[in-house]
Amino acid sequence: MRRKILGLLPLIAAVSACAGSDTRYPSLAMRSFEVNPPPSGPTRPPAPTRPIVDDATLVALVDRAVTADTKFSRQQAEAAQLARAAAGRPIESDARAAALVSMADLAAHRGATTTVLAELDELAVTAATTFAPTQEIEGARAQVLTLVTDQNAAMERLWEMMET
Repeated sequence: MRRKILGLLPLIAAVSACAGSDTRYPSLAMRSFEVNPPPSGPTRPPAPTRPIVDDATLVALVDRAVTADTKFSRQQAEAAQLARAAAGRPIESDARAAALVSMADLAAHRGATTTVLAELDELAVTAATTFAPTQEIEGARAQVLTLVTDQNAAMERLWEMMET
């Protein structure tokens, strides 16, 4: 019996610790901000957010993409000629190797264009997350995206030409 009582003592102490004063709990009465309307004062419109990039920088980025596209276009004629020459040739042939080198050059020029697109994407994300205007960035991005799409289609046609 004594063991049972000694075993119950910690339990009794823990239960009595839970019984405390009611003064430490917050009141459930309505607070002033719940009852009264908020004060209405003159509100000023927020200051407009400045663009994160200036027009000159956007023009420079588009010019870089156009320069890379011009180099791509110049290389594309030679690559098309080499792809036609490599069509139906075995993988080990010199014509196929020359066509592959030309295609690698095209891919490098496309890479320069897609680098500009990536920079514009980064600017668009930064502008969107800071609530800055994005119209100019989106316009430049659309121009460069058109160049990249055209380059991708041209390379796909050349690969198909070389594979037949």
